[in-house]
Amino acid sequence: MLKIENVSVYYNKALAIENISLEIKKNEAVCVLGSNGAGKTTLLNAIFNIIHKTGKVFFNNINITLFPPHKIADMGLVYVPDKRTIFNELNVYENLEISAHKIIKEKGRKHFTKNLEAIFEQFGNLYEKKTLQAGYLSGGEQQMLSVAQGLIRSPEMFVMDEPTAGLSPKLMDAVFDFISFMRTQHITILIVEQNVNKTLKATDRAYIMEVGRIVDEGHSLKFLDSESIKKAYLGG
Repeated sequence: MLKIENVSVYYNKALAIENISLEIKKNEAVCVLGSNGAGKTTLLNAIFNIIHKTGKVFFNNINITLFPPHKIADMGLVYVPDKRTIFNELNVYENLEISAHKIIKEKGRKHFTKNLEAIFEQFGNLYEKKTLQAGYLSGGEQQMLSVAQGLIRSPEMFVMDEPTAGLSPKLMDAVFDFISFMRTQHITILIVEQNVNKTLKATDRAYIMEVGRIVDEGHSLKFLDSESIKKAYLGG
């Protein structure tokens, strides 16, 4: 479904990531793990052409290397970055409605309502505050709304960068419950996340990054308590 071939990124003359190649198949859940500064967010931004890169990116066998981010999203590859993308002046319901405008136009409001009900079932906090302006939500609830904005678009593949950052343990559990729910809906997942144990248990395969390179890969459960993880997060 998503294939990345020899992607490199430079910031000025400094190498950020080098010759990254990976592949995510349809219906897989894959994580990219590594310490801060390993290049994980840079990799995701490169996939969506937010930053200049060399190499190639394919989605559903289509070369999207030079596509603008909005066109990539319209193809069903949706990105929830680590920086929240909510509209503070709109309430929770309006944020979700505006995020789903293309889906509503193409599939009608019934489809939107069905997606909305599933989101509110998983994220009760958002349902309780659906008429509250998003700017008045807590930081954790705003993060939850960012995730919900992505899912309301009915993506084929969902890419998340640190979705549990700053969340309480309860809301963190809700995100991982939501990942499980997405898997029942046959949504392919790529996640960058600092909560290593929960992420490995929630995914099929893992890639380990160090200093801009993929240094290991394999089935997620193989990395629980592994030396690769210790090195990636603790420096050896």
